[in-house]
Amino acid sequence: MTAVLAIASALLVGGADFIGGFLSRSLSPVRVAALAQAIGLALAIPTALVVAAERVTAADAAWSAASGVAVGLGLVLFYTAMTRGMISLVAPVAAVTGAVVPVVYALASGERPGATAIVGIALAVAAIALVSLAPGDAPAAAGAGLGALPLAFAAGLLFGLFYVCFARVHEDAGMWPVAISRVASTTVVVALALAVTRGLSVSRDAVPRIALIGVLEVGAAVTLLLALQRGPVSVASVLASLYPVTTTFLAALVLHERLRGRQLAGVGLALVAVALISSA
Repeated sequence: MTAVLAIASALLVGGADFIGGFLSRSLSPVRVAALAQAIGLALAIPTALVVAAERVTAADAAWSAASGVAVGLGLVLFYTAMTRGMISLVAPVAAVTGAVVPVVYALASGERPGATAIVGIALAVAAIALVSLAPGDAPAAAGAGLGALPLAFAAGLLFGLFYVCFARVHEDAGMWPVAISRVASTTVVVALALAVTRGLSVSRDAVPRIALIGVLEVGAAVTLLLALQRGPVSVASVLASLYPVTTTFLAALVLHERLRGRQLAGVGLALVAVALISSA
């Protein structure tokens, strides 16, 4: 059941990330993230009220809030990265980085991964190197400010922290960790959006797609929490990091993005690395 829930989370996240990255090419990335978080919050609180919870400790609330700050800032960086490079390259870099973080956390906690996980980590590093070194087509915004791959790497680190923080909450808390996480992410990203943009208004046509991002993200958070409650964090979080499969497929189908040889090898290696780490 852990694998099924984690993969379901990956499918939902992959769809949300593609829509968010696509919209961010015409709208402010931080504005897209802020509105999606706010819409998701409106769904997360009723979900938490419906699902029974025995108790929510102060530690549960703190870890949930920390996870929200991490994922909120990570999404802003992630969407920005997708405005400066190919979506089908940014997503695997962020995913591989995010998948390695829980493994490092497990090592620090005293867990010892097997040979398969070690091979997976080595392949993950190689995948990032291949993708980073390979030239690729990028949108017109490329070259402005920090490049796509450093942003994707930073986003991946924050996503990995999100997994670790989310894994620290107890099952007794029900779905309140999702709601608390969303409160924190919404607060941080909306404040950031108001600080760097002239408001949160978007065109009427963009509203349904931003709303869909919020729905998909809440669904992904619920399935991820259930997966983390039922299995090891190293398995659930890494399987949830398979979202580039969905994101890359949609980028190829909708945007007709095409990868060059080394880029394709890097993306493929990234997916193999995620699979190996998850099987450890």
